[in-house]
Amino acid sequence: MEKVEPKLFQTKNGQTFYVKAALPEDAEKILAFNKAIISEAPYLVTTEAEFNITYDQEKELLKQMADDKGKLAIIAEYQGEVIGFLDFHNGHKERTKHQGAFGMSVAGIFRNQGVGKALLTVLLEWAKGNPLIEKVCLEVFADHSNAICLYKKLGFAEEGRKVKAIKIDSETYHDLIVMAHFTN
Repeated sequence: MEKVEPKLFQTKNGQTFYVKAALPEDAEKILAFNKAIISEAPYLVTTEAEFNITYDQEKELLKQMADDKGKLAIIAEYQGEVIGFLDFHNGHKERTKHQGAFGMSVAGIFRNQGVGKALLTVLLEWAKGNPLIEKVCLEVFADHSNAICLYKKLGFAEEGRKVKAIKIDSETYHDLIVMAHFTN
């Protein structure tokens, strides 16, 4: 991963927080954050039952990402606590390594406060400065209007829709919108 220097941001209500590279020593905090988010966030694909990453696995994953120029893991921190997490992975093959996708989550009390925008700003700055990355992709629940609005404001364009891509139960489905942002 290319170097990401800690960057100071401010929430809409004036609280200051940092966005910085997620390092192996952050593994415990990131695990706790992800467990909490998965238990309450409505727009995530992973369920609580499926999230079974151990501390050692998380630490190793963060180390691997830090060593890979096509990957990025960043956190937003407020008073030493993780309030947001974003991870980006580029393609594994020669013909797809120029592009990749990210996942992002923000703590409930910090949603709609600029934390997601800060994480995305750092991601896009990193991608623009990374000679490997030409395209940043995402998939978002079609009814997650706040996220879609943010992505459009930051230059992402819709590329398509995956109909009934998410199955909640035998009668409830959600479409996913595929979006992308080109770095050049």
